[in-house]
Amino acid sequence: MARSTGTHRRGPRLTTRRADLTTGVVAVGLGVIAGSSIITTSSMWGTPGGTATSLGTVAAMVGTYLCLVLLLFISRVPWLEREMGHDRMVVWHRTVAPLALALIFIHVALTGWGFAQAAQVNVGAEIVRLVTTYPWMMPAAVAFGLMMLLGLASYRRVRSRMKYETWWASHLYFYLAVVLAFGHQIEGGIVLTQHPLIRIGWVALYVAVFGTILVSRFAIPVVSSLRHDLRVWQVVPEGHDMVSIYLTGRNLERINARGGQFFQWRFLTRTWWWQAHPYSLSAGPTNEWLRITVKDLGDQSHALATSLHRGTRVIAEGPYGVFTAERRHSDRVVAIAAGVGITPIRAMLDDLNSTTDVTVLVRANGVDSVPLRRELEELAARSGWRVWYLAGSRDDHPLTAEYLSGLAPHLAHSDVYVCGPEAFTDAVLRAARDAGVAEWHLHHESFAL
Repeated sequence: MARSTGTHRRGPRLTTRRADLTTGVVAVGLGVIAGSSIITTSSMWGTPGGTATSLGTVAAMVGTYLCLVLLLFISRVPWLEREMGHDRMVVWHRTVAPLALALIFIHVALTGWGFAQAAQVNVGAEIVRLVTTYPWMMPAAVAFGLMMLLGLASYRRVRSRMKYETWWASHLYFYLAVVLAFGHQIEGGIVLTQHPLIRIGWVALYVAVFGTILVSRFAIPVVSSLRHDLRVWQVVPEGHDMVSIYLTGRNLERINARGGQFFQWRFLTRTWWWQAHPYSLSAGPTNEWLRITVKDLGDQSHALATSLHRGTRVIAEGPYGVFTAERRHSDRVVAIAAGVGITPIRAMLDDLNSTTDVTVLVRANGVDSVPLRRELEELAARSGWRVWYLAGSRDDHPLTAEYLSGLAPHLAHSDVYVCGPEAFTDAVLRAARDAGVAEWHLHHESFAL
């Protein structure tokens, strides 16, 4: 029988309040930074080049503050993701990142222009002079170049042509860029050199952000993995270029994972030890083993599917995400997946008891290609749940409110869990809303930023 987690459900109001509190703290910090920058540089207004330099300083302070906030978001700090929810973090990242980079660009342009006006020289020549003669300007110039290149690499058209491994590795340079800019801020920043308290607060902010990242992303995962001695136990072919990887260790229940959550997995082989990839659990965790199911989609996933050996040590960062059974608000669940998106749903189903009314809809090219199909059908048979396969032409299975309600008559009064490609997820969420599903009954998460 499927395992029960009891009746505890974390309501939307508590989660929303904490997320709003976090947003409020970030907003207050933003206001302090912007306000102090404007007040400090207001005496420059009206002087030759002063207005441009003043606005450039404000842009620098606000842009760098947003970069630090962005670092917390892209670093997947567990406690922050629990409070904010991963999808909210994704929205923040996609909103804040271009704004932060735009402000940094504006800072360079306006500051160069302002100094050139004051010296009555060419802007390009003045920027070269600043970079080559002012303290810590050369590292800051390198930081600027890295940020602009990473911003370009994050545009969807560019990113779609890059391997995940390349894109992931390139974003590590964002940490370097923020660090390289620090000396210039402390030694040459107008606001920080004139206000000792703001300077101390700025240094403390840097220490807090990077300290949190080092502890959450590196220290805790390494210590946890050593404590639990997490290793590959079995690699089981699932067909259609997929394998399930079973991991074993000590006292795995103390990891406190839930079905539907994911980890950043780092397999300590000579080739892949330096990369971490997000994979969801594909079965409810037990004290004996954890399981992920991987489709051969890229360099590392191909290696995992073909050459991973028993006994390989693993470092796991997480668990992340709130795509869990305890987040539901009713005793009816409609789970809708496409392709390998069935894996977190399969794991989440283990945490539902047999009295829950469950309908599972799976989009696939063919019934035989559905991942973990046998397990889904066995769960459904034991618990009296329904499984529908939306196989074949998409025209035969339109993702509309009417069609989905026909397969799941209680859709409007159910908790709806969705996992799959972005276009699929967006279409299902639109249909669910059209069918009358309340926003707090919709559960969906993206692994990538």
